Amino acid sequence: MAAERPGRAARSEIEARLLRREESPVAVGDVFSAVMGDLDARGSVRSTWSAGRAWYAVNGDIERAHTTGVFVREPSGRQTLPTLIVYVDSRARATDFTANREIYLGRLERVGWRFEEIQFRESKRPAARPAPARERRSFSPDAPPLSDADAARIDELCAEVPESLRDSVSRAMRESWQRTSGRNS
Repeated sequence: MAAERPGRAARSEIEARLLRREESPVAVGDVFSAVMGDLDARGSVRSTWSAGRAWYAVNGDIERAHTTGVFVREPSGRQTLPTLIVYVDSRARATDFTANREIYLGRLERVGWRFEEIQFRESKRPAARPAPARERRSFSPDAPPLSDADAARIDELCAEVPESLRDSVSRAMRESWQRTSGRNS
């Protein structure tokens, strides 16, 4: 019986830890906020990471889509607050966002983030972009012409299509059939 006791004690200690954890769960975000804290005692931003979270939280889809990075520069000279530097994917976006910088400052300040100014810069690294849409492929110019039977069949099928669409549907079917017959020959 003495040999069973240590195993039970160890097992019960593990079970006790699991029960304590289940009784008072703490969200990971709460732990990070407690450890990292967003603002210091003067109300200044403490980290670029938390400033980036704020930037993405207060702005819309366009700003999020074109932002490639955020950096907080410490106050220098007569500045009392840090400067937020936002990197964007194109010079045109930097110009657009610069025109709205007061709006962005106001949005950030409304949620407790104060900056002396916001600067927008073109990123040297392009943002990851989704793959471009496939280009429209036209039939090969060396594809054989349609036979009279194929052309008659297309005209027959397109007869049931509304008049407004008949021309474009007919053209698409002809190109498709030519492309298919060109691969089969």
